[in-house]
Amino acid sequence: MTVRRAAGSDAAALERLIAAMNSDQGDPITPTDLRRDLIDKDRAIVLVAEAPGHGLIGYVTAHHTYETGHAEHGLYVGDLYVVPAHRRQGVARALLAALARQGHARGARHLWLTAKPGNIAAHAFYRRLGSRGEPVVAFAVVEQDFLNLAAEQPR
Repeated sequence: MTVRRAAGSDAAALERLIAAMNSDQGDPITPTDLRRDLIDKDRAIVLVAEAPGHGLIGYVTAHHTYETGHAEHGLYVGDLYVVPAHRRQGVARALLAALARQGHARGARHLWLTAKPGNIAAHAFYRRLGSRGEPVVAFAVVEQDFLNLAAEQPR
């Protein structure tokens, strides 16, 4: 297995992995969107795991962040996915290790990982990495509400 930065030629295979991860929520992302928004942009890090004879078997996405409470740069992990047939074989750990190396080279000192409350397997995996869980309530202003907020004039 190799872990590498995603290339434009990975867009269709990566789209299938994202669709598998988001199958219960629908997937609006197309290969063109992936190339434009993630793969060809320097502000996002997208790494893929590839296995001989299997193609892409997993991926991770991350964006730079800064935590004022710790006074340090880090990476926010947006997605981490491994196809079911390749789970529990070190793929997710290899993806996060490669991400941590890239982030560290750019000054990051932590990974920020999230999982839904019922994703017990992810919680256990993150704890095995040495992470500490902390309760948070996440909010997202999206779609029309985001547009409305962005359109508000400064006071």
